[in-house]
Amino acid sequence: MRYINKYKNIIEANYNNSNEDERFNRKSQLFEYKTTLFYIQKYLRKGCKILEIGAGTGRYSIALAKMGYDVTAVELVEKNLKVLRENSSKIDNLKSYQGDVLDLQFEDNSFNIVLCLGPMYHLYKKKDKNRAISETLRVCKPNGICMFAYLTHTSIIWSYGVRKGKIDELAYALNKDGSIKDIPNEIFNSYFIEDFNKQFNKTKSTYIKNVATDGLAPMMRDYIDNGKMTDKNIDLLFKLHLATCERLDHQGYSSHMLYICRKNKN
Repeated sequence: MRYINKYKNIIEANYNNSNEDERFNRKSQLFEYKTTLFYIQKYLRKGCKILEIGAGTGRYSIALAKMGYDVTAVELVEKNLKVLRENSSKIDNLKSYQGDVLDLQFEDNSFNIVLCLGPMYHLYKKKDKNRAISETLRVCKPNGICMFAYLTHTSIIWSYGVRKGKIDELAYALNKDGSIKDIPNEIFNSYFIEDFNKQFNKTKSTYIKNVATDGLAPMMRDYIDNGKMTDKNIDLLFKLHLATCERLDHQGYSSHMLYICRKNKN
């Protein structure tokens, strides 16, 4: 397997020291999963071939395969891929490979829907970000749908700096405009929404929408996860979130964002 991402070892070390398979076990984190899956389902059609890049332990890929779709999952981190394969061992319509978004081993125009739901968190150079976008679009069929997950600057400042009391540790990474520098050793990178959008200006794709996949849920974690809200009220909060997650005034503080576009026919 060829790898182009020079930071693979740093990324792998991070995930080797965490349990990605348990990431959506918290009720507050389910906001991201349920919202993302909701929007994926909006674009599903009978016979869709789906590719998920950066599939982690397969939460989305397995759910989509269980719906009956032909799913291919690509994951960079060997530990995550092993869990994915264990979790999907009895699912015949899900294929999984170790691979890199910067070097996808698929032919042009192979999939109806391409999900890039993790790689953009760990790309630190403009050329790598551009290549990840172009590779994702390349393997998507004309008129197909591509989705890219990314993190926002403000959410990191709030969730890491304020909630964890480490704003002083972030100071060295902050630019004057409030953005956070891309530093590989910090593992995760982030964007202002308008800057993420600009990356697609010269691509053969058409913007559809941005979605705040978890909204304010990460900031409300102490209430949602620690029994301060009933399940009924959490359900009501999620319905409110789903009704407002496309609003621009609800997106800046979302931890996770989802950029949705359509590959042009020509």
